[in-house]
Amino acid sequence: MMAARRTMFIQTATTPNEDALQFIPGVPVLSEDGSKRTVEFTSPREGLKSPLATRLFAIEGVKGIMYGSDFVTVRKDPDFPWQLMKPDIYSAIMDHFSSGRALMREDDQQGKPVDSMDVADHDSEIVAEIKELLETRVRPAIQEDGGDLDFVSFNEGTGIVKIRLRGACRGCSSSTVTLKHGVEGMLSYYIPEVSGVEDVGDELEAQANKEFEKLEKSLASDNKQD
Repeated sequence: MMAARRTMFIQTATTPNEDALQFIPGVPVLSEDGSKRTVEFTSPREGLKSPLATRLFAIEGVKGIMYGSDFVTVRKDPDFPWQLMKPDIYSAIMDHFSSGRALMREDDQQGKPVDSMDVADHDSEIVAEIKELLETRVRPAIQEDGGDLDFVSFNEGTGIVKIRLRGACRGCSSSTVTLKHGVEGMLSYYIPEVSGVEDVGDELEAQANKEFEKLEKSLASDNKQD
Protein backbone atom coordinates (compact mmCIF):
# COMPACT_ATOMS: atom_id res chain seq x y z
CA MET A 1 0.00 0.00 0.00
CA MET A 2 1.34 3.42 -0.90
CA ALA A 3 0.50 6.97 0.09
CA ALA A 4 1.75 10.05 -1.73
CA ARG A 5 2.05 13.72 -0.96
CA ARG A 6 4.03 16.14 -3.04
CA THR A 7 7.03 14.01 -4.06
CA MET A 8 7.03 11.77 -0.98
CA PHE A 9 5.86 8.17 -1.04
CA ILE A 10 5.37 6.22 2.15
CA GLN A 11 5.45 2.46 1.91
CA THR A 12 4.13 0.15 4.61
CA ALA A 13 5.54 -3.26 5.52
CA THR A 14 3.88 -5.84 7.73
CA THR A 15 5.69 -7.37 10.70
CA PRO A 16 5.23 -10.67 12.57
CA ASN A 17 3.23 -8.60 15.07
CA GLU A 18 -0.21 -7.81 13.61
CA ASP A 19 -0.40 -4.77 15.89
CA ALA A 20 2.80 -3.21 14.51
CA LEU A 21 3.56 -1.80 11.07
CA GLN A 22 6.66 -0.36 9.45
CA PHE A 23 6.22 2.96 7.65
CA ILE A 24 9.03 3.61 5.16
CA PRO A 25 9.12 7.23 3.92
CA GLY A 26 11.89 6.71 1.35
CA VAL A 27 14.23 9.16 3.10
CA PRO A 28 16.69 8.67 5.98
CA VAL A 29 14.85 8.65 9.30
CA LEU A 30 17.25 8.31 12.21
CA SER A 31 20.64 8.65 10.53
CA GLU A 32 22.43 8.85 7.22
CA ASP A 33 25.60 7.06 8.33
CA GLY A 34 24.35 3.50 7.97
CA SER A 35 24.12 3.09 11.74
CA LYS A 36 21.91 0.28 13.08
CA ARG A 37 20.98 2.37 16.10
CA THR A 38 17.27 2.73 16.87
CA VAL A 39 15.26 4.95 19.21
CA GLU A 40 12.02 3.80 20.83
CA PHE A 41 9.24 5.65 22.65
CA THR A 42 6.81 3.58 24.71
CA SER A 43 4.67 6.39 26.10
CA PRO A 44 3.51 9.91 25.17
CA ARG A 45 5.82 11.24 27.90
CA GLU A 46 8.85 9.66 26.22
CA GLY A 47 7.57 10.87 22.86
CA LEU A 48 7.95 14.51 23.92
CA LYS A 49 11.60 14.16 22.89
CA SER A 50 10.53 14.08 19.23
CA PRO A 51 8.03 16.33 17.40
CA LEU A 52 7.01 13.44 15.12
CA ALA A 53 6.52 11.03 18.01
CA THR A 54 4.46 13.65 19.84
CA ARG A 55 2.11 13.94 16.88
CA LEU A 56 1.89 10.18 16.37
CA PHE A 57 1.00 9.59 20.02
CA ALA A 58 -1.86 12.07 19.58
CA ILE A 59 -3.48 9.53 17.25
CA GLU A 60 -5.95 7.39 19.17
CA GLY A 61 -4.74 3.81 19.50
CA VAL A 62 -0.98 4.40 19.12
CA LYS A 63 0.94 2.58 21.89
CA GLY A 64 4.57 2.79 20.80
CA ILE A 65 6.92 4.22 18.18
CA MET A 66 10.40 3.23 17.06
CA TYR A 67 12.73 4.99 14.62
CA GLY A 68 15.23 3.03 12.54
CA SER A 69 17.68 4.16 9.89
CA ASP A 70 14.99 4.34 7.20
CA PHE A 71 11.73 3.37 8.87
CA VAL A 72 9.21 4.26 11.56
CA THR A 73 7.55 1.38 13.39
CA VAL A 74 4.19 2.13 14.98
CA ARG A 75 2.56 -0.21 17.53
CA LYS A 76 -1.15 0.04 18.22
CA ASP A 77 -3.78 -1.10 20.66
CA PRO A 78 -5.40 -4.34 19.39
CA ASP A 79 -8.86 -2.75 19.70
CA PHE A 80 -8.10 -0.09 17.06
CA PRO A 81 -8.13 -1.11 13.34
CA TRP A 82 -5.31 -0.05 11.07
CA GLN A 83 -7.69 1.16 8.36
CA LEU A 84 -8.89 3.94 10.67
CA MET A 85 -5.41 4.86 11.92
CA LYS A 86 -3.32 4.74 8.75
CA PRO A 87 -4.51 8.02 7.18
CA ASP A 88 -3.54 10.01 10.26
CA ILE A 89 -0.19 8.18 10.55
CA TYR A 90 0.59 8.83 6.88
CA SER A 91 -0.30 12.48 7.31
CA ALA A 92 1.89 12.91 10.41
CA ILE A 93 4.92 11.27 8.80
CA MET A 94 4.57 13.11 5.49
CA ASP A 95 4.05 16.48 7.16
CA HIS A 96 7.12 15.98 9.34
CA PHE A 97 9.57 14.97 6.62
CA SER A 98 8.20 17.52 4.16
CA SER A 99 8.70 20.29 6.70
CA GLY A 100 12.41 19.64 7.17
CA ARG A 101 12.07 19.73 10.96
CA ALA A 102 14.59 17.86 13.11
CA LEU A 103 13.50 14.40 14.23
CA MET A 104 14.60 15.01 17.83
CA ARG A 105 14.23 18.19 19.84
CA GLU A 106 17.45 20.20 20.28
CA ASP A 107 17.86 19.42 23.98
CA ASP A 108 17.76 15.69 23.17
CA GLN A 109 20.40 15.79 20.44
CA GLN A 110 23.38 16.45 22.65
CA GLY A 111 25.87 13.64 22.15
CA LYS A 112 25.37 10.27 20.48
CA PRO A 113 23.37 7.76 22.53
CA VAL A 114 25.26 4.69 23.67
CA ASP A 115 24.33 1.54 21.78
CA SER A 116 23.96 -1.50 24.04
CA MET A 117 25.75 -3.59 21.40
CA ASP A 118 28.91 -1.50 21.60
CA VAL A 119 31.68 -3.47 23.29
CA ALA A 120 32.87 -1.65 26.43
CA ASP A 121 36.35 -1.82 27.95
CA HIS A 122 35.03 -3.68 30.99
CA ASP A 123 33.17 -6.33 28.96
CA SER A 124 34.47 -9.88 29.33
CA GLU A 125 35.48 -11.88 26.28
CA ILE A 126 32.22 -13.85 26.44
CA VAL A 127 30.09 -10.69 26.61
CA ALA A 128 31.99 -9.24 23.65
CA GLU A 129 31.30 -12.42 21.67
CA ILE A 130 27.59 -12.34 22.61
CA LYS A 131 27.28 -8.72 21.49
CA GLU A 132 29.09 -9.46 18.24
CA LEU A 133 26.72 -12.33 17.40
CA LEU A 134 23.63 -10.33 18.34
CA GLU A 135 24.82 -7.37 16.28
CA THR A 136 25.80 -9.29 13.15
CA ARG A 137 23.50 -12.34 13.12
CA VAL A 138 20.33 -11.35 14.96
CA ARG A 139 19.82 -7.60 14.81
CA PRO A 140 19.62 -7.21 11.00
CA ALA A 141 16.82 -9.78 10.73
CA ILE A 142 14.85 -8.26 13.61
CA GLN A 143 15.19 -4.73 12.22
CA GLU A 144 13.88 -5.92 8.85
CA ASP A 145 10.68 -6.79 10.70
CA GLY A 146 10.45 -3.36 12.32
CA GLY A 147 11.93 -4.36 15.68
CA ASP A 148 15.22 -4.26 17.54
CA LEU A 149 16.86 -5.62 20.67
CA ASP A 150 19.19 -4.39 23.39
CA PHE A 151 21.78 -6.39 25.26
CA VAL A 152 21.09 -6.05 28.99
CA SER A 153 23.37 -8.50 30.82
CA PHE A 154 25.02 -11.91 30.96
CA ASN A 155 25.19 -13.94 34.17
CA GLU A 156 28.32 -16.10 34.06
CA GLY A 157 27.00 -18.22 36.94
CA THR A 158 23.69 -19.20 35.33
CA GLY A 159 24.62 -18.70 31.69
CA ILE A 160 21.52 -16.55 31.13
CA VAL A 161 21.65 -13.71 28.60
CA LYS A 162 19.10 -10.96 29.27
CA ILE A 163 17.92 -8.85 26.36
CA ARG A 164 15.17 -6.30 25.74
CA LEU A 165 13.01 -6.67 22.62
CA ARG A 166 11.78 -3.40 21.15
CA GLY A 167 9.60 -2.00 18.40
CA ALA A 168 7.42 -4.53 16.57
CA CYS A 169 8.86 -7.32 18.76
CA ARG A 170 7.00 -6.01 21.80
CA GLY A 171 3.89 -8.04 22.50
CA CYS A 172 4.46 -10.28 19.49
CA SER A 173 3.43 -13.90 20.02
CA SER A 174 6.24 -15.14 17.78
CA SER A 175 8.88 -13.41 19.93
CA THR A 176 9.05 -16.39 22.33
CA VAL A 177 9.71 -18.74 19.44
CA THR A 178 12.31 -16.35 18.04
CA LEU A 179 14.07 -16.20 21.41
CA LYS A 180 14.12 -19.93 22.11
CA HIS A 181 14.71 -21.41 18.68
CA GLY A 182 16.52 -18.52 17.09
CA VAL A 183 18.55 -16.33 19.42
CA GLU A 184 19.06 -18.85 22.23
CA GLY A 185 19.90 -21.71 19.87
CA MET A 186 22.39 -19.65 17.89
CA LEU A 187 24.15 -18.18 20.93
CA SER A 188 24.47 -21.52 22.75
CA TYR A 189 25.79 -23.15 19.57
CA TYR A 190 28.65 -20.67 19.21
CA ILE A 191 29.14 -19.93 22.92
CA PRO A 192 28.69 -23.04 25.12
CA GLU A 193 28.65 -20.89 28.27
CA VAL A 194 25.21 -19.55 27.23
CA SER A 195 22.38 -21.67 28.65
CA GLY A 196 19.38 -19.47 27.90
CA VAL A 197 18.03 -16.10 26.75
CA GLU A 198 15.37 -14.03 28.53
CA ASP A 199 13.48 -10.92 27.43
CA VAL A 200 13.29 -8.52 30.39
CA GLY A 201 11.80 -5.56 28.53
CA ASP A 202 8.50 -5.51 30.42
CA GLU A 203 10.32 -5.82 33.75
CA LEU A 204 12.63 -2.89 32.99
CA GLU A 205 9.74 -0.75 31.75
CA ALA A 206 7.75 -1.47 34.92
CA GLN A 207 10.73 -0.47 37.07
CA ALA A 208 11.16 2.77 35.12
CA ASN A 209 7.47 3.61 35.51
CA LYS A 210 7.67 3.02 39.28
CA GLU A 211 10.65 5.35 39.57
CA PHE A 212 8.82 8.02 37.58
CA GLU A 213 5.74 7.68 39.79
CA LYS A 214 7.93 8.09 42.89
CA LEU A 215 9.45 11.22 41.40
CA GLU A 216 6.02 12.66 40.57
CA LYS A 217 4.78 12.01 44.12
CA SER A 218 7.91 13.58 45.57
CA LEU A 219 7.52 16.71 43.43
CA ALA A 220 3.82 16.94 44.29
CA SER A 221 4.66 16.68 48.00
CA ASP A 222 7.31 19.41 47.71
CA ASN A 223 4.85 21.71 45.94
CA LYS A 224 2.25 21.25 48.69
CA GLN A 225 4.83 22.14 51.37
CA ASP A 226 5.74 25.29 49.47
